Amino acid sequence: MDYQGETFVRPNSIERNLLINSNDGGEYDIAIKPLDDGLMSSDGRVKIPLQYVYINNTREDVYMRYNEYSNILKRTVMGGIPKSLTLKVRDYGMVPAGIYNLNIEIQALDSDNQTVEGTTTFNLQMIVPKIQSMNFHGESATINISARDAFARNKKITTETNPMLYINSNCDWVLTLKTNDFDNEAGNYYVRTISASTNVNERLQERVLMEPNREIIIAKGKAPANNEYVTIEFAVEGKDGNIIRAGNYNNHLKFRLSEDRGR
Repeated sequence: MDYQGETFVRPNSIERNLLINSNDGGEYDIAIKPLDDGLMSSDGRVKIPLQYVYINNTREDVYMRYNEYSNILKRTVMGGIPKSLTLKVRDYGMVPAGIYNLNIEIQALDSDNQTVEGTTTFNLQMIVPKIQSMNFHGESATINISARDAFARNKKITTETNPMLYINSNCDWVLTLKTNDFDNEAGNYYVRTISASTNVNERLQERVLMEPNREIIIAKGKAPANNEYVTIEFAVEGKDGNIIRAGNYNNHLKFRLSEDRGR
């Protein structure tokens, strides 16, 4: 048995293609026996139980049981073109990034007399890459200075609507706001979070002054993050106690989602 290609991460599963062959041209029934009770991450933090692990033989998914043989190929002539198989994890949910291993025993039985012609062990391995995405929900962050606030001094005027940012990540993550192209001509701008889903373990709860060329940590979370959300509030106040001059002011902010390396 050998690998073909990399691990594919799909919305509800992960898959890795396998090849199996021998050079003697015999006709065999091929069975596999898991020697572990699940796919285990190399750091020991995550174990995917066997109930979510399958071998697809191009016709069906074959369920595996710990220390029991499951037939994956029947009356298969070995030699020549290798036979294709797919190792699959399905319905488990988001799989954290990492290297996962499952040791198996492969058994070849003569298809006619069902005698064992050979056994070997193999390490089924899935290398799950780091995958992250984020998207905004809701309207743009808009601050309107009403007649009531037009002459206010030392008052922070907040956004009418608060954008919500959804986060997906199969590794520990950190969300930052970068102000490289930030323009604070209108006044002093501030940012904070006003809510977050329960699996967001850190968020910016106190207002922080947004200045040009800064990187502000907005939130952090652990893997896996599946549609975790953070709601963000912006505010502005006049500089040095002055009122905010009339006009339209636009700013483009850059949010960055990256792996949290414990910095």
